[in-house]
Amino acid sequence: MYFKKAFEKLFIVFLFLLLASPTLAQLRVVCIFKGVEIPSKLKVKDTVLEKSKYDLEVVKNPNMPVFYLRVKKDKKVLCLIEGERLSYDPYDLPNIPDKATLKIKKNTEEGVFFFIVETGRISRFRFCKLRFKMHYED
Repeated sequence: MYFKKAFEKLFIVFLFLLLASPTLAQLRVVCIFKGVEIPSKLKVKDTVLEKSKYDLEVVKNPNMPVFYLRVKKDKKVLCLIEGERLSYDPYDLPNIPDKATLKIKKNTEEGVFFFIVETGRISRFRFCKLRFKMHYED
């Protein structure tokens, strides 16, 4: 009898922790770029981003080594793109910016835009150079 009541209470605590765990695994914002002009129509999986201004956020799950680019318009998340981490050349070390920077490069051979983010020297995640790839349509 005692074990049954103890098991029921333990099960309720376990169920509560199971429901509360997604709030613990949230993405942390690394840097934000507001009002970024997208120069062409982009396609990410099933989402098509029209030529317009978007807010871009680089986010990271603290338990995973992967960075993501979150594309937002009017506080609505449109898509989440997984990025890859690039290494710095030894000659680039003096040229690392203090604050986060964003560069957009177009590769016509592959038909993609590369969004290159450097988190900079003053950041929670310092000295990270990240590349996010999105296909474009003309």
